[in-house]
Amino acid sequence: MNKIIWKDIWQSIKHTKGQFFSIFGLMMIGAFVLVGLMVSGPDMRDTGNDYAKKLSTPDLTVIGNYGLDQKDVQRINKTKGLKAAEYGYMSDTVVKGTRKSFRLYSKPNKVGKYEVRSGRLPNSKGEIALAAQYRNKYKLGDKISFTEKKNILGKKVLKHHTFKIVGFVRSGQILSSVNLGQSTSGSGELNGYAVVSPQDFDSPIYMTANLTYKNLRGLDSYGKTYTNRLSTDKKNLKHDLNDEPAVRQKQINSFAASQIDPEQAKLDQAKNQLKTDQDQLNQAKAQLDAGQAQIAEKEQMAQANAANMSPAQMQMGMAQLDQAKQTLAAKQSEYDQKNQEFQQKAPVAQKKIDAGQKKLDSIKSQVKNLKAPTYSISNRREIPGGEGNLVYTTISQVVDDLAKVFPIFLYFVAALVTFTTMNRFIDEERINSGTLKALGYKDSVIINKFTFYGFVSGTLGTVIGIILGHTLMPQIVYHAYYKDLTLPPIEEHFYWGISAIAIVLGLISAVLPAYLTAHSELNEKPAALLLPKPPAAGSKILLEKIPFIWNHLNFTHKVTARNIFRYKKRMLMTIFGVCGAVTLLFAGFAVRNSIGNMNSRQFGDLIHYDMIVAKKDQATSAQNNSVNNKLHANTIKSESPIHYEAMTKTAGKNNDTQDITMITPSNTKSFNNYVHLDNRKTRQTIHLKDNGVVISERLAEVLKAKVGDKITINDADDNARTMKVSGITEMYMGHFLFMNPTEYQHVFGKKFNANANMVILKNGSSKNTESQAYQFMKQDGVAGVVQNTTISKQVDTVVQSLNMIMLVLIIVAGLLAIVIQYNLTNINVSERIKELSTIKVLGFYDNEVTMYIYRETILLTILGLIVGYGVGDLLYRYILAVVPPENVMFNPALSSVSFIWPFGVIGVITVVLGFVVNNKLKNIDMLGALKSVD
Repeated sequence: MNKIIWKDIWQSIKHTKGQFFSIFGLMMIGAFVLVGLMVSGPDMRDTGNDYAKKLSTPDLTVIGNYGLDQKDVQRINKTKGLKAAEYGYMSDTVVKGTRKSFRLYSKPNKVGKYEVRSGRLPNSKGEIALAAQYRNKYKLGDKISFTEKKNILGKKVLKHHTFKIVGFVRSGQILSSVNLGQSTSGSGELNGYAVVSPQDFDSPIYMTANLTYKNLRGLDSYGKTYTNRLSTDKKNLKHDLNDEPAVRQKQINSFAASQIDPEQAKLDQAKNQLKTDQDQLNQAKAQLDAGQAQIAEKEQMAQANAANMSPAQMQMGMAQLDQAKQTLAAKQSEYDQKNQEFQQKAPVAQKKIDAGQKKLDSIKSQVKNLKAPTYSISNRREIPGGEGNLVYTTISQVVDDLAKVFPIFLYFVAALVTFTTMNRFIDEERINSGTLKALGYKDSVIINKFTFYGFVSGTLGTVIGIILGHTLMPQIVYHAYYKDLTLPPIEEHFYWGISAIAIVLGLISAVLPAYLTAHSELNEKPAALLLPKPPAAGSKILLEKIPFIWNHLNFTHKVTARNIFRYKKRMLMTIFGVCGAVTLLFAGFAVRNSIGNMNSRQFGDLIHYDMIVAKKDQATSAQNNSVNNKLHANTIKSESPIHYEAMTKTAGKNNDTQDITMITPSNTKSFNNYVHLDNRKTRQTIHLKDNGVVISERLAEVLKAKVGDKITINDADDNARTMKVSGITEMYMGHFLFMNPTEYQHVFGKKFNANANMVILKNGSSKNTESQAYQFMKQDGVAGVVQNTTISKQVDTVVQSLNMIMLVLIIVAGLLAIVIQYNLTNINVSERIKELSTIKVLGFYDNEVTMYIYRETILLTILGLIVGYGVGDLLYRYILAVVPPENVMFNPALSSVSFIWPFGVIGVITVVLGFVVNNKLKNIDMLGALKSVD
């Protein structure tokens, strides 16, 4: 008997391959998306954690703008919970003969190590290991030279500037190969990094401190526990260093002041020497004048006494006069020589004095403008060059956020269609089930047949989906970012928990409906089961009660209307199935369109300047004049002075430091030429007011601030500043804060001063922008240049990764649409095969027979499309709310593409299936279909 049941099961699978593989496909797609999205994020984080552990990546990094002296070191070493601390040096340089900016780090011993990709790390002076992305440009044994600017204390910290390349490395702190952050050299953007021996630095103080903590060992560095503990450690360290700025300020002022006396002494010596030479020349001139006066006096006396003098006396007098003239001529010659020498030496001496005075004025100006020391305490995502870590964390979170919504919705749709498919299969097996029951088989045995069918198709599809989810999806995610991030290949782990959930969902979707439907069916007596299931009873529909419409419908349209409402379950399944596919397609295309338009909208319509040139606080008037001359060069279209400041706020999901660009224009009337402030919802221009600030929309979301609220943000000196929000402007990348000079004075309590310029170039291409930025960075009075491409690059990798993931989900949604449409259409044809055979016998043409039934499918598909657009918009809005990184806002504007593509995909599938159905109905076995079971 068991043999017969098993034979019957395999025969059923053989004769219903369409239903079997549709269940298989639905469960495979559902499991693939669910497992794939759920495991890709953890796989990424495991890869990142293992890489950080291997390189002993620091938990916190301390950078002092004036360095870290021994007292700083002592304070840091006493920090609570500290496991290890490594102190080092760094310097921003430019590769000689290029515009490429490189940051040179001293080689560490235990914290913040480097992965050697080829060659080795430097072991002695004059050796260097470059970032691995430069392996194609340089080779081992090459020489590389750098140029270095003086640091904030007026010193160069490298002993020499030419190195021999001995290796290529990767850093656990700088993970990005395209956006390495800002630099104080080159064009203002960091292009690479390198490692040299600590002996190559000439500095009495350290510049960085890399720290690891005991309470963070073994924790997931992307998890909440790690983040919360790290936040506490950061606060403790900040508290420990609170007193240091005042102490260091005195030391630095004393050191800076000590540089004045030697320069003043040199200047005074040069002035005294020039004065001595001038006095000697004046003395010689006075003696010469006195001699000339004496000779003139003697000549007058000789002329007056000539009549009373004898010839001998006259001759003697003339001889004495000639001798005096000869002595005077010698003195005149001596004076002329001294005067000539003085005239040659004087300009050189004066030039030396002027240079000394200029240098002295510069030192005095620097001493006067020296700010209090600041200590930057950063985690892995916040450090200079840590943009790669931020991007990597963001991508893993994006995958997690997508996993919270896409698989659930997809599984819901797949479960509904699977439920319908199993119902149809059991209906088709009704007479066979009645026969088995009449032969004495227990209900449980017959039910097991259907549950086994669902179990095999559902579980097989789920297992394949689990395997693909664990292997294919992580690789897709990895290949979306691997070109831009320098991390090892993604680790693939097997997750039993999510696999078990996928299997349970598969069983619920395929086995549970089989059991429930079969159990309900077998409650009937064998005699009833041996008869076909009675068709659904017809009844008047609502449309019939509207004569104006009903009377104008032809026969086939009336039949279509009646059948739609007659088979309500199938109607709902078709609408839900199409709605599900359209929802996923619409959301996928809408997100792709949203992230594709961000760049053009922000840097085409909202931000018009090409760069911001920030001036040094301690720049001399001569240096400022030089920068101003450059700002008015022929390559500059226009410029406008502003106050620029990098502000910060700790906020967001990871409690990270949010970087905020504050801009205060000196001229608010022309500000619209450089930045257009716009309310995204009302499309009204926002003006800078005296009683508040304007913040970017994403910053408002992160801070949960509305117009009229007060927010507190830290300035560049880490002082808290409270301000009122008067407007929220459209902006998609980066956090921005705008205020006018009056509000600046109110918030900061000091007079407005412009310290930077917004610049619009005549040629705004990225290549020319980089070239002009490099020219500005060469100016001694320029502190840095911020290019718009910096912000764009920071999110480009995230956008590319999300684009790739959305493309996969769009393909999955397309496959889901094919399976659903085919499955439901096939069920519709199978259920009404007798009806179709009857009208074919009555003389309907093949196309008429096809449209008789397919007209319903087309109408229900259109309804599914309409509903799908509505639900898809809700899903899209949810994605916009939870998926974007904390410094990015996706453009919520919908384009026609988001509507056209889902319509096109579903339309093509519907048309192709129409031809399949038409071909199937052409070859229908009318006699077999119309046979009576009796």
